Amino acid sequence: MKSPRQIRRALFRPASAGWQKWEQDEARLWRETGGAADLSELKPEAGALVAVPVRRAFSLAVWVPAEDPSLFGDLIFTQLELRGLAGRTRETTSFSWQEVAREGGEALLHAVVLPSNLAPRYWHGAVTEYAVSPSCLPLAPDAVTVWEEEGGWVAGVTRGDRLLHFQPLAEKTPSAPMAMEIWLMQAPLEAGRMLSANARVTLYYQGTAAPDLSDWRSAGELEVAAEKFPPPVLPAAPLDCLPLPVRDLQRTKETGARRQKIALLAAAVYFVLVLALAANTLWLWWRADSLQATMAGEAGEVDAVRAAMQRWNAIEPALDPVGYPLEVLYQAARLLPKDGVRLTLFQMNVQRVILAGEASTLQAAQRFQEDVRKNPDLTAYDWTMESPRPLPTGSARFQIDGVRHGAVAADGEEASNESTDG
Repeated sequence: MKSPRQIRRALFRPASAGWQKWEQDEARLWRETGGAADLSELKPEAGALVAVPVRRAFSLAVWVPAEDPSLFGDLIFTQLELRGLAGRTRETTSFSWQEVAREGGEALLHAVVLPSNLAPRYWHGAVTEYAVSPSCLPLAPDAVTVWEEEGGWVAGVTRGDRLLHFQPLAEKTPSAPMAMEIWLMQAPLEAGRMLSANARVTLYYQGTAAPDLSDWRSAGELEVAAEKFPPPVLPAAPLDCLPLPVRDLQRTKETGARRQKIALLAAAVYFVLVLALAANTLWLWWRADSLQATMAGEAGEVDAVRAAMQRWNAIEPALDPVGYPLEVLYQAARLLPKDGVRLTLFQMNVQRVILAGEASTLQAAQRFQEDVRKNPDLTAYDWTMESPRPLPTGSARFQIDGVRHGAVAADGEEASNESTDG
């Protein structure tokens, strides 16, 4: 009997120029099966793993209190905010972390952050697993590994057998300045108790011959050994986050697939109903009276559908993005000049919007009222506005009322032209 054929695992990684595609055979050995300038040309499929280049990710190593590991994620996000690597919210920040070491009451964590504007050629919507490229290389423990990606050199640092840090290098050739650059990279890690001493350096080359390292060795700072660029390895665990464009695309695909299933199910139900109706019509061809009774019995369903349609039409304004409070507030606020006019009141329901504010001059208040009335993004409302009321300080207060087209303001919705500032 033949053993079942194993699924071949594909891995895509950046090289010195372009991308490489590697696949595992049935003996779990890696074989290079393709190469291209862009990742999209290799057509990654679901189940593959993409190695994100070092230059397309951020690395952060930090000590945190180790009493409660469930707080590690929040502590990492706080550190990312302090360093300007976080998005506006945690939901819009794509990051992953792993524990590298633990000493006393502290844990050493390594975080990987994927930028929100990752270029499309570095991701693919069908792929569900990502890892940074250093995690896909056989990195020596307690060492620095240097290799080429996208036409430049990059470095990865390990503590034990765990990836601790990675970064791109500015130098274009393996030389004494590159050795100094790597030494400077290790210095803050050593100062932060993340490395015990200067680690040895392994340089992976991708050409036919090893590069000349005589200039490097003349510096006498770091020992270096050159080795042929090895086949990839599967990381211990892929990133537990996805690039934001991939996540958004996958959500869109899931929504589309769900809608397609619903549409197919509705079509199948409709087809069955049509067949049943046709059979029923043929069977009742000679029984006109029974057919009339059946049609009368179905009239209630038609009325129910009509009533449901009317209810949906009634709530349609609430579902219209034009009526979202944040959208209306944004469109109004973007009309404010840099100084001289401020909003003090914003009230909104399904049918009505009230804007109130204060301007440094009467002319500025009138100009803002006119800008709101003429704004093409706020044409869903009929705007009425009173003349601004001058204040003893020389400023003026104003109020603008907007009612959706076809809507009538409900009783009790009148708002005073008083500032909410007091």
